[in-house]
Amino acid sequence: MSTILDRSSSHERAPRRPHALNPTEMRDRVPVLGLREYWYPALKASRVGRRKPVGVKIMGETVTFFRGKDGTVKAIDNVCPHRGGSMMHGDCHYAGTVACPYHGWVFDERGECVAVLSEGPDSRIPGKVRIKAYPTRTLKGVVFVWMGDGPPAPIEHDVPPEFFEGEGTLVITDFRTWDVNWRVALENALDSHFVYVHRNALLQLTQPILKRGPLGFRGKEINGRAVVGIPVQPLESGYGYRTEEGGNGNGSAAPAAAPPASPYREYYPGVDGYWPKHRWRFLWLWAFKWAYTGRDDTPPFVTDPEWGSRGAHHLPSMFRRDFRNHMYTRFCTPIDEGSSIVVYCYAVRRRTGLGRLQKRLWYYLLWRWVLNYNFSNQDIRVMAPQRYDTPEKLSGSDGEIIAWRKLLLSARGMPSLDAADDGERGTP
Repeated sequence: MSTILDRSSSHERAPRRPHALNPTEMRDRVPVLGLREYWYPALKASRVGRRKPVGVKIMGETVTFFRGKDGTVKAIDNVCPHRGGSMMHGDCHYAGTVACPYHGWVFDERGECVAVLSEGPDSRIPGKVRIKAYPTRTLKGVVFVWMGDGPPAPIEHDVPPEFFEGEGTLVITDFRTWDVNWRVALENALDSHFVYVHRNALLQLTQPILKRGPLGFRGKEINGRAVVGIPVQPLESGYGYRTEEGGNGNGSAAPAAAPPASPYREYYPGVDGYWPKHRWRFLWLWAFKWAYTGRDDTPPFVTDPEWGSRGAHHLPSMFRRDFRNHMYTRFCTPIDEGSSIVVYCYAVRRRTGLGRLQKRLWYYLLWRWVLNYNFSNQDIRVMAPQRYDTPEKLSGSDGEIIAWRKLLLSARGMPSLDAADDGERGTP
């Protein structure tokens, strides 16, 4: 499929309008249940068998998935139009169909009622009743579903390019449920929480704490579909730390001509103390320095600025980070007001089957736990009790998050701000 952006397409975002919303007002205008006119990852195709359908709640609605006649995964609404039976609890008696468990109304992958098993073959219902059918597409073993009311947008606009590459590109996915709203889950990315919340995560212990300073990242919009985080202050160079006394991590004075290394401990006058409070992190840095040597010399995994970055948000609900040797993507599919399906994607390129097998072993034996559990569980612990309905006093380090909120307000299917304001005022 072509990935060329068609500016005349009805699927593209509404044109920008001048407005003077503050960041909290932007936050409050983003739909609690998500952006409907987009493709979302719903489940792994391997979960869907040929005899029983599977139900998944997305955006407050339960969608029933089953196998079509061609063997691919299809989707229909969960509510039988007869008397509200639950289709996900039905049966797939015939290829490409689901029968309601209550009265045996049978629907095909187009949503057409094709039989009523409780009334017999002479029933007058078939051909006269429909159930909503959702467009689906299976890529790299993941079933994506179109949740919009209009015709589907090109899926390449909403799904990362590595999902469309050949068998040489391995994409491993891990589905979890977070008990937080999708907006909260997505804003857990390019702000200053990283160096504090994850200070004792294994992934962070093996790297210097690269604080971005009081200005953090600014957001650069790309193609009306992504916001890339650009550091306002360049990272201080050097792998080692300098101590608060002015030496470097190995105890010697840094050369006068060398750029400063990242400070290991800094003095905070308000508490009359240093942070971090202890020096034991040096041992971890020394032990794992080999793992990061030469990493910055590795070419980017994705060269397209919309999809490849060391940190970016992309519509409808994903965060991406290019680790160079692999690509990390975290989708957040809204379930309801208080929970989200979080899909971790690990993409790597290997030309041989043996190379891909080695990466699978690496992922399942170590990396999956390091990033998706040890690291991410720290995020969940602070996000779950977070209030997302109170006035905010944001910092300069929240710049990329503000840019992401702006992008959400102009996303596909969102009303113009003028129309939203008229609706709030009751203007006809």
